[in-house]
Amino acid sequence: MKLLEELMNKKAELEIAPLIDVVFLLLIYFMVTASLIKKEADLSFMLPAKVDVTEPLDLPIEVLIEVSELGDIVINGVVFAEMDNLIGQLVSLKQAADSSGSELIVNIMPNDKAVHGRIIRVMDACAAANVKNMSFSTSM
Repeated sequence: MKLLEELMNKKAELEIAPLIDVVFLLLIYFMVTASLIKKEADLSFMLPAKVDVTEPLDLPIEVLIEVSELGDIVINGVVFAEMDNLIGQLVSLKQAADSSGSELIVNIMPNDKAVHGRIIRVMDACAAANVKNMSFSTSM
């Protein structure tokens, strides 16, 4: 009973030394992690160099050659029945591209039911005109 009275009369004491240790550990933790976060001003970047507007851009000349189901070859709405005319047109486009300092890109778009021999002839015409960049696409 006396023990109980002594405990009731005794004031509660708070140990402050461990609390100070915990506060210092938290302070160190937050200081270390805060230095790892980069601010936007610290990010390095390079601005593009000044572009000379007077210098022309070298855009390629793109040509779409369509091969229809019936074997018609169409370039920009013009139908070519003979291969010599097609080769002549491709040579003139290649010369125009070379004189402007750009490249000629030919995109061949055959119909799904087009004869493969006709597509090969279009590729041969491109080779005769010395066209180096050819691609194929499908109609939608």
